[in-house]
Amino acid sequence: MTSIRRTSAANRIFNRTALAFAALCLATGVANAENPPKAVVTPGFSISVFANAPAGSSAPDSLAVLDNHVWVGYANGGAPDGSGGAQSQIVEYSLDGTVMRTFTVAGHNDGLKVNPYTRQIWAMQNEDANANLVTIDAATGQTTNYVFGKTLHGGGYDDIIFKDGQAFVSASNPTLDASGHNTGPAIVRALLLGNGTIEVSRVLPGMPEASSIPFGTVAQLNLTDPDSMTLTPSGDVLLDDQGDGQLVLLRGPGANPRVEYLPLLGGVQIDDTVFATAPRGFLLVSDTKANKVYKISADVWEHDAAFSASTGVAATATTPAVPAYVGQLDLRSGALLPLVSNLLSPHGMAFVATDSNGQ
Repeated sequence: MTSIRRTSAANRIFNRTALAFAALCLATGVANAENPPKAVVTPGFSISVFANAPAGSSAPDSLAVLDNHVWVGYANGGAPDGSGGAQSQIVEYSLDGTVMRTFTVAGHNDGLKVNPYTRQIWAMQNEDANANLVTIDAATGQTTNYVFGKTLHGGGYDDIIFKDGQAFVSASNPTLDASGHNTGPAIVRALLLGNGTIEVSRVLPGMPEASSIPFGTVAQLNLTDPDSMTLTPSGDVLLDDQGDGQLVLLRGPGANPRVEYLPLLGGVQIDDTVFATAPRGFLLVSDTKANKVYKISADVWEHDAAFSASTGVAATATTPAVPAYVGQLDLRSGALLPLVSNLLSPHGMAFVATDSNGQ
């Protein structure tokens, strides 16, 4: 168990680092999609543009990787409940950033994952309400549409993971009760049916009891903003409770895993988290407002290191705002130390493993 002294030290280091990056970033001035800011890069890393948004597409978000092809979801600024005729593009790229194929789906895309059991791409639309799912056969390009029935939590669905032959989905934008509590599920199991519908069942409640990773104390959580999900290298489920500034881990096999939570230091909120699965490779991060997907490179990656996209930290009475950044996540203390800062709006992430020749 991490000691209080160790966590406090991590907090001080994080705050000093964040302040230093804030000072550097403020000096670059205001930027937008037409004139994105100059990234501030930690020594040992470099950043380049992997792909710009294709003509007719904008607002890249979720990323997925299959067989050295990168898939990017462009939500085009549509409404997150799919209203107003929202449409998104799912674009397939080669590793050099060349567009291979484009698929148009109805709604606002916000989740994109590879099903490792079927090798299909799963694209989830409409995280606030009226969610739908489109599966894409990467080999043939065939698409299949699925719809959800009435949700158990009142909102939409966001991200997807696959474990033990099953699909799990984060139950986003929950309807809270009069006391502000999420009485619905935060994670559901999703089963695709032959009639084009999706059957869901509860997995993680919106108010689970969980133990604190830094301290070991037990508390009842209130997960008001379930968002991105991923699997850790050890196979645990990692859920981002974005608006509450914390991560939730479901550890261990079976139907009753141990639930733990990790508050993020410094008021940080994050979106996607990924792990370096090999010493050679690169990170990809979508900067939604800049309409770009960036490539972050390093000579060698620490095996199983975690990296997250932060939407930044708001200013307080005593500290300046910290611009959005990508950082390395300490899953013991909750500190997110910057790798690349001064981005506009980083959200989706992926790690692409390569061999010694970069292939």
